[in-house]
Amino acid sequence: MIYRIGNIDVDTVNLCLFKNGSRISLEPQSIDLIVYLITNRKRLVTRQELFDTLWAGRDTADATLSNHIKNARQALGDDGQRQGVIKTLHGRGYQFVAEIEEITDTSYLDDQKRNFAEKDPLTTAQTRNQPGLFVLAIACLAILATLIFSLIKMHDNHYPVKSIAVLPFDNRSNLEEDEFFTDGIHDDLTTQISKIHELKTISRTSVMAYRNTEKNLRTIGNELGVNAILEGGVQRAGDQIRINVQLIDTKTDTHLWAKSYTRKLTVENIFFIQSEITESIANELQTVLTREQRENIEKIPTRNIAALEAYFLAKASGRKNTTEGFQEAIAHLHQAISIDPNFAIAYAELASYYLAQIYWAGLPAEQQIAVAEPLIEKALQLDDTISATYVALGDFETNKKNYSAAERAFDTAIKLNPSNADAFYAYGLLNLWSLRNIPKAVSLLTTAKELNPKDDKLGETLAQALIASGQFNEARRIVEDIISRKPNYAAAYKSLCDIEFYGGHNIADAIRAFHKNIELDPGVPSNSLYLGWTYIHLDETEMAKRWLRHSLSLSPQSDEAEIARALIHELNNDYDEAFNSYLKVSSDTLLFPQAMFFLMKAGLRTNRLDEAIQHYRHVYPELFQADARVDSSNFASALALARLLNEKGDSEQHSRYLLNKSLEAAQVEIYGGWSSKENNWKTLIHLAMGDKPAALTAFRDVVNSGIYSNILINDPDYTPLYDEPEFQKLINTMNTRLKNERVKLGEMAARGELNLPEIQAPTP
Repeated sequence: MIYRIGNIDVDTVNLCLFKNGSRISLEPQSIDLIVYLITNRKRLVTRQELFDTLWAGRDTADATLSNHIKNARQALGDDGQRQGVIKTLHGRGYQFVAEIEEITDTSYLDDQKRNFAEKDPLTTAQTRNQPGLFVLAIACLAILATLIFSLIKMHDNHYPVKSIAVLPFDNRSNLEEDEFFTDGIHDDLTTQISKIHELKTISRTSVMAYRNTEKNLRTIGNELGVNAILEGGVQRAGDQIRINVQLIDTKTDTHLWAKSYTRKLTVENIFFIQSEITESIANELQTVLTREQRENIEKIPTRNIAALEAYFLAKASGRKNTTEGFQEAIAHLHQAISIDPNFAIAYAELASYYLAQIYWAGLPAEQQIAVAEPLIEKALQLDDTISATYVALGDFETNKKNYSAAERAFDTAIKLNPSNADAFYAYGLLNLWSLRNIPKAVSLLTTAKELNPKDDKLGETLAQALIASGQFNEARRIVEDIISRKPNYAAAYKSLCDIEFYGGHNIADAIRAFHKNIELDPGVPSNSLYLGWTYIHLDETEMAKRWLRHSLSLSPQSDEAEIARALIHELNNDYDEAFNSYLKVSSDTLLFPQAMFFLMKAGLRTNRLDEAIQHYRHVYPELFQADARVDSSNFASALALARLLNEKGDSEQHSRYLLNKSLEAAQVEIYGGWSSKENNWKTLIHLAMGDKPAALTAFRDVVNSGIYSNILINDPDYTPLYDEPEFQKLINTMNTRLKNERVKLGEMAARGELNLPEIQAPTP
């Protein structure tokens, strides 16, 4: 049967797609998905049905299904915004909604095959002149493809053939404290193997979940999605080191290769052994190493054993994922560099830790950027082929708001090492929080998760991307799985808060999740800032002030501290001081990007328009250009500038341009964060344009979607709508919901679900 959708033909016999006679390249699973949705087009198909039918018995992630949906839409000329072919019913499933023409004439199928063959440069003139042989060849190929596809399904082999996981090495030394050294060898070897571009290499974080496991190698291979596993051990005694390794086929549980290396304990010998192991694996898995890859694998990062040990200790400390552990890692890396000033990767890792302190410790961004810059420059000067250095460079450029440069850095990191999960992760974060390219963020983070499937931090970040794309059920599934396995994993409760707030509009449940997050990790300033902000939504002013003060007490010199001060001043109706605090914020911060929008509002309240416009000119010079780019990453700032210019009576034409572009960008629905509909941007833009009917319609849509907030109710921006009876009715609906949520919050407190240790907080 052939199904025609516009100029696309779906061949259900040979499982292929044609567009205007030319074959479309598409993964088999995506084609299976299209065919299944077409044949069941008269009804809704749930996600679970797709898992049970198309991937029965296979551990397929929700994000993988979403990716196949995206690929199917793209192949059929559809997208997630239009949904003219495949419609998503959020939280339920999918339905094929496009018009279809059924074609049963088999001669049409022959014509399509012939057209495809004529466009295939590998088809010889002789074959084209022998239609009988051609049809026979096509039939054989179809049978062969069917057999291969069946075998793949039989063996549950839904992962690349050339893939490997390096299990944690046994520490066979007499000293337990040598564990860090064994882990360091394992970590470095994993990095070396990951430089083989044709080989998918699972990240270290995921394989560490199998330390001391009793699971068999077939099970581990299936869980990690690999066909080969390397296991071994490290022993050092005196001036000798011994490394034993064996390579195992996970499908047959048979040994492919094994070897023992005993050498004098020198850095050169350690890396010589690692290079030999890497090349042996490449040979056994029939992977070709390019000259460039071989040279990269054979590099020796340092020739000093003490520097190498300091580097290994830094990695061990960093893996604690605590503020104390990060400080220890920084100290060890400084030691490594002081011992060997030419240790390139140590400079790159040190820069990454300093940049991470912007978030984890709330340190001033400009300060951390200044410290990281010479470290990255030094790393690149010493060796410009290290993937991790470009990850650090991408983070550096992201913090400087040089997003194009950050993208180039991450692209280079991935090109140098296609198995670098950290590169995909950081690139995903850039698209998630800064560029707000949510589909790309989901794709990058899904790839990172495939390379590092056991990393719960990565899983939690993927959940954030799924939240932003409106896939709340999938996000909840990931988060609740993490919490069930690790009930003390603080970050998962932050994601749970976002699911409740943005997905269910359950503010009380969001606050409960936030309390749990802070109970488990009380030292992160942004978490207290967010909790205070959430209490403001619920009109719990005193609790909001309490947590805002706690946030600034944890990091009194950061941008986030100035935001906390500004919000406290606003709650006290002191808008001049709030404006002064917003002026100290260098730009829209990653953690609280509404700051510059609030600066505009405080400027309007205090009639300090010139100061506000000057600050905008400093922070957003690009928005003053005639053809300024406005998209989902900056439309709120463009709206704010337009309002300032309107109030001043300046640049009416440019102000109108900014408003029109802002409205276009606001049409893209993004859940979670500043650009989500909880902030009701469409209503604000229509009001700035003077279009009251459109503003009222947008406000009605927001309230009907279940959103309620004291911030929206008391916002003076809505003054033009106050005389509208429908607006007052909508406000009453919001007030009722707020009252119910406050009752629910009181019940939670009575049950002891919101108890936290007393916090000491200074005045702003």
